[in-house]
Amino acid sequence: MTSTKPWFGEPLIPNKRPIKKNLFEEVIHATGDLELVPVFPYLDDGAIVPCLSIAMGGEHVKKFQFFHANDVPEVMICLSEQNSALRAGMLMSFPDLHGVNNFLKDVADDDAYMIVLIAIRMRAGEQVEGFELRCSECNEPIYRLDRDIKQGPERPYYPEFHALRLYADAVDEFNASDRKCSKCGHVQEPFPQDQLGWKRYARQVDLANRARAGAEAWGQ
Repeated sequence: MTSTKPWFGEPLIPNKRPIKKNLFEEVIHATGDLELVPVFPYLDDGAIVPCLSIAMGGEHVKKFQFFHANDVPEVMICLSEQNSALRAGMLMSFPDLHGVNNFLKDVADDDAYMIVLIAIRMRAGEQVEGFELRCSECNEPIYRLDRDIKQGPERPYYPEFHALRLYADAVDEFNASDRKCSKCGHVQEPFPQDQLGWKRYARQVDLANRARAGAEAWGQ
């Protein structure tokens, strides 16, 4: 007889099967710094979405800083690190607006790295996140984009974590502007879009769905 309940007696959530993941193995699938790779394919209302995020040092790695606004609390735990400002085992709950960078003490150090897990809850209804950049000279806010991350392209096979498309679109828009601070006049360096992998993620989710649709059509 097959049971529909796990060993502790609570009913399983319909259409959600338990999935076991090795988080260190999942590092292989992270294609950029702080990309936020959802560990499980459940992004619906009420889901807790743990996302793997890494940072690596190297000769061509650039320092960066942005601010992330979220009206739902985020929790982060550092899984492993070397030459990082964060320490392994460190647990943090972020305020609604918080700064984000690669947290490495020396971004040019090939051996420096950080691996963290960030848990985000998807609530029912609108869920707005914001991407903000500030002047590297005077800290004046110079750019911000807010968006409901529940809204985005429909994906028939593999869901998309639309927050990453928000970041990618924001960076493209900022880099295409004059990037000049209205307060002190300093012109900012372009934000390192390719290093962070957000745009790459959005394109690959689109590709995975289009390719699957093509294969399904071919097999009919």
